[in-house]
Amino acid sequence: MRILIASTLLLAAVAPASARDIPVPRDFSSRDADRAAISALLATYTRAVSSRNQVLFETLLLNKDIPFSDPAWVARPKSSENPTQNYEAFRKAVFEGEPFRQRFRDVHILQNGGLADVTLVFVNSTAKDSSWGWKTLQLIKVAGHWKIASEFFTQQQ
Repeated sequence: MRILIASTLLLAAVAPASARDIPVPRDFSSRDADRAAISALLATYTRAVSSRNQVLFETLLLNKDIPFSDPAWVARPKSSENPTQNYEAFRKAVFEGEPFRQRFRDVHILQNGGLADVTLVFVNSTAKDSSWGWKTLQLIKVAGHWKIASEFFTQQQ
């Protein structure tokens, strides 16, 4: 216990006064106009995926080279220098594969300035079955519009 207290006191003494006095927000929940805009992006996401509207979906992306992957895809042996850039595999599965309806639930949006982190559960349904997964998206505000800068997701059957 003495070592812990001594270590804490030593760290406090070594840290510059300005680092100890900087107020850090306790809550990064997105609010007001930004939250509404991010929620609109998420609604457009599910609408584009459910209607197989690839053009609309791609308007949400910062670009097609963003990190976009299921960790299982990253773990596969590949020759790619960028194993997380799997938008093309996602695009084929969603816009050329079997149609499905997607909805989001348990959405959490954190934001600081022009950076937002969104986590959610997605549910995909067809006439025959359904599946779900967890997704995390990082958004960047560019020229007043939120764009998806990365997306990672899991899939469960």
